[in-house]
Amino acid sequence: MKKIFIIALAIISFSSCRKWLDVKPEGVQLEEDAVKTQADLQAILNSTYDALANQYNGQVQLFNELLGDNLEKPQSGFVVPIYLRTTNFFNADVGGLYTEMYRPVFRVNFLLEKLNEKSIVVDPVNEQRIIAESKFLRALAHFDIVRLWAQPYGYTPDNTHPGIVIKKSTNTEPLPRSSVGGVYDFIISDLNDAIANLPESNGNYANKNAARALLAKVYFQMNNYTKTKELCDLVIPAYSMDTTLNRFENALTSTENIFSFRSTGPQDNRASRFIGNFRIVNPANPAPYRLSRSMYLAGTADAADRRSNFYAVFNAGTSTETYGIKKFDFDFLSVPMIYLTQLKLMRAEANAQLGSDLNIAVDDVNAIISRAYGSNVNNLPANASASQIIAEARKQRRLEFPIEGERTQDLKRIGAKEDPTGSNIKIRDSRWNCPGLALQFPVNERTSIFVFNEEGNCE
Repeated sequence: MKKIFIIALAIISFSSCRKWLDVKPEGVQLEEDAVKTQADLQAILNSTYDALANQYNGQVQLFNELLGDNLEKPQSGFVVPIYLRTTNFFNADVGGLYTEMYRPVFRVNFLLEKLNEKSIVVDPVNEQRIIAESKFLRALAHFDIVRLWAQPYGYTPDNTHPGIVIKKSTNTEPLPRSSVGGVYDFIISDLNDAIANLPESNGNYANKNAARALLAKVYFQMNNYTKTKELCDLVIPAYSMDTTLNRFENALTSTENIFSFRSTGPQDNRASRFIGNFRIVNPANPAPYRLSRSMYLAGTADAADRRSNFYAVFNAGTSTETYGIKKFDFDFLSVPMIYLTQLKLMRAEANAQLGSDLNIAVDDVNAIISRAYGSNVNNLPANASASQIIAEARKQRRLEFPIEGERTQDLKRIGAKEDPTGSNIKIRDSRWNCPGLALQFPVNERTSIFVFNEEGNCE
């Protein structure tokens, strides 16, 4: 995995098309020397998981949270414009994440092209698996790129508003943005292919249920409740609720784990940014990022809720009162990406929206409440209405997933479904569809065929 390939697996330029070097330089390996066997292809696939894990280590999640209402304004740095929703194409942090999210996409496209060339002998079973895992990872990356750099699905009735560049080859020629509808179609196609060809069990890597569950998340973001329900019904029976309130503590061994990025120790820490950004060193030195007052009050509203123990207050009762979260007070953690609690709350809302299987929806929500409070405490009544279920499922989503990057996208999803004009659904006092809630693209995307996002205008 430590081989150095001159195949643009290092630095990818999106603004120019690079040629292979004519002369073999010293100390490195050219593509034809480095990629010869099935093992070489597997090593590239493994490195793709690694590259994506390095962005889901808290960075993707942080950018989502900065746009939302779970954090207070950072004190300094390029992240301040993200919070203020005034990013421009010179923002190094935003441009850096954008570039880094496309790197693993380039790698899997390289893999798929090599397999299509049939120049390397690969046994059919492994070839099928490698292709399926590649499409799962490509879909995952595109899903979060489009959610951060474009207005959400449902922003326009036909979803023809600008999305992102769909990267399905290693060609580095400039490309225009596809529509959001087109990007979601591409993601769905990749995930359906992955579902068809991934194995049922695949160790710490993506398996069939991981692809089904990710597709359920995609459909949920689209407010497609029928598809969400169908997929959740397929996946949920294979898993069971865990008693652990902090899923980061036992991400890999949890009975809820569907797909996680694995850490092996402090030197291989997949949650490095979560820990670096939020770990509380001591009461006099709170973490670099602090929670908003609204998140703190929501999380601590009921002392009987054992999740309230995650929260900390600094300088209580003074003008400098601030808030932190203790979920990440560890030396290293694995990062849970897809897990049962997500699916139960998605299915609960989907069933309530469809007006079907309300008893199952109540049970799904109550499973989360019972874990937080104890058995049969504060549960939804058995005859709860669809509107009660929806309200409680949404409340539990905020309480279950603080700082995990879900909140902003939830509010965008709800706004697209229930508030097309942007009059009522607010994200930190701004309408859910204001321009600044889509990050600006980096300057190296500037071409005659690429349209940038409108900047600012989030009142």
